[in-house]
Amino acid sequence: MSDPVARPIRVQDIAPSTPSAGAGLLDGRIDLIKDVKVKVRANLGLAELSVKELFELKPDSVLTLDARIDDLIEVELDGRVIARGELIAVDDCFGVRITEILQP
Repeated sequence: MSDPVARPIRVQDIAPSTPSAGAGLLDGRIDLIKDVKVKVRANLGLAELSVKELFELKPDSVLTLDARIDDLIEVELDGRVIARGELIAVDDCFGVRITEILQP
């Protein structure tokens, strides 16, 4: 087997693409992606503790969050806050009643 030979390649310059007058990829047709699943996260708050305090956690320990009981819950999509709302109980689960949808 012979050693590979390196040789230069020629690359053609391409002008930056400009938007065409045609329709966009989805052209406002949400029906093309409406069944795609996304995950949203509802953040109740954060807690900061030392490693020592972390190792001291046991059943019945209380972890105090930085949020107040009447603070709005932030709803995130891909790490960005998209909405805020109130924490509610739905049967045996928690839920968030959306009160504000943020503009991009």
